Order: sequence, then C-alpha cells, then structure tokens
Amino acid sequence: MARILAFLLIGLGLLAGGVQAHAQDARPAGYIMAYELKGADAEKGTVVVRKGAELQPKLLMPIYDGDSVFIRDETSKITLSLAREGNLVVSGKLMRKDVAGEMASGDDSFTIIEQIVAILAGRGDDDSFSVLVSKGTETGEAIKVPLVVRGNNFILGSGEPIHLTWSGGEGPFSVQVANGKPVTHEARELTINVKAMTGTKFAVKITDARKRAVRIVFVVKKALPKVPEKVKARDTNGEIAAVWLAGRDNGAWRFEAVRQLRALPHSETIGGLIAALEKGWLPKER
Repeated sequence: MARILAFLLIGLGLLAGGVQAHAQDARPAGYIMAYELKGADAEKGTVVVRKGAELQPKLLMPIYDGDSVFIRDETSKITLSLAREGNLVVSGKLMRKDVAGEMASGDDSFTIIEQIVAILAGRGDDDSFSVLVSKGTETGEAIKVPLVVRGNNFILGSGEPIHLTWSGGEGPFSVQVANGKPVTHEARELTINVKAMTGTKFAVKITDARKRAVRIVFVVKKALPKVPEKVKARDTNGEIAAVWLAGRDNGAWRFEAVRQLRALPHSETIGGLIAALEKGWLPKER
C-alpha cells in the first residue's frame, strides 16, 4: 500500500507546497519529516534559510541544495530525511544544518518518498506528525482552524457531520452556525449536522472572550469532482482518492476529504492521512 501511495504522490506531485519556487530541473536534497517547536518563541526562531530568506518549516517541506535549517531554541527539533545522509535530527546538539546535494533520478528517489508515506501512515521511527507550535499560552493567540482554508470550503450535503476543532483564543467561545443563535462552548470543538442546513452556503462564526473572531464559510455541493482514471487505477480502498480530493481547488475540498476518509475502515494509513490533514498538511498538484 505504501508503494502504491508513493507512486501516486510522485505522479500527481502531491507534496506539501508553501516554499519559494525553484527551477523545474532542481531536485530536493530531502524533506522535513517532522518538527517539534517547544520554546515560547520557537515558531519564529526556527527557520529554513534559502538564498537569504527565512522560511517557516512545514511538514513534508522540500529542502534544497544550499539551504540551511536553523533552530534557536535548544528544546526544539526538526527531523530531516536527506538523500545523502538519511534521517537527521536538528536539535540542541546540532542547531544548524547546511544542506547539500539532491535526490537521485530514477528509483533511488523512491526511498525518501516512501519514508514520507511511512510518516503519513504513522509508521515512522520518530513521533509521526510531531508538528507542534510554541507552548505559549493559548490566551494570547488568535483563533486558528488548521483544517479550513480561507474563502469557501466545499462539502457534500449528503455527507457525514463536520467535526470542527480550533486552537488559540480565550474561552469560553461563542459559536454561531448559519442563522442560528450563538451557543457558548468551553471546548475548542464543534460538530455540525450538514443535513440540517438550508441553502447551498452557510458560515460558522467563532468568537472568543476577547471578541476575537474567525468566520468559516462552507459551500454545499451536489457531487464530488470527478476522480481521474489514473487515480482510480491505484485506488483500492478510497484513501488515495481522498488525498487527491484534499488538494483540489487550493484545498477547498479538504473537509470533505477527511469525511471521506473517516467513512472508510480504519487503518494506519487512513488514520495517518486524517491526522495530517487535520494539522494543516495540504497535498498540491504541480
């Protein structure tokens, strides 16, 4: 299963984006497999330096020849998978790593991709999805909903309920769904019965005790985008199609992809993909 998913990820280019563009012929030297940022300012102080620019590390972020991975907080760490050196942890003992080389062409490149798939499937040697931001108090942070995208989030009206979670802000929270009455929530989570919604569009507004708010817009669709035949050919259970779906329309189908995955029989791969999507990982087509 891992090899099938690996081939699909390579074929469709479903690797996490969010970094500066490189020449098309440039091959990564490796990928960020996990990161754990523990210090109060760790999120700002842990960077990938590329051509003088500081980039925030991301899960599955490609690392190129000439990049430097640098942490300023000794309790933080970044786990890399490098073509030339294998797995390497940048931490208190090694606070800076200058990256050199690139992935080989041909079958040699599958080794790193399959390691990425192992992380997604929860089978890595390190803590899978160890993607933690700073331990600063939640009360000082804005409300963040990793699973949503800005703008419209697409879902099926006939699908399963939406489970919405967020971080940051200061409780208690006032949550208003569509035109309903605001309801107080102590916990940072909410379940929405989509079948009870009317119309083709509704919003969820979350407001914390300090009146900071976030508004999430859902658009109800009648059908999913058509899954390409090349994806179906590699799909035996539905998880690969869900990964493809999650990257559609700049991530607008990510909620629905999670719902599709939750409806499948539980497995390590499915559990890993759900966890990745819920923490903000987004596959993108090149």
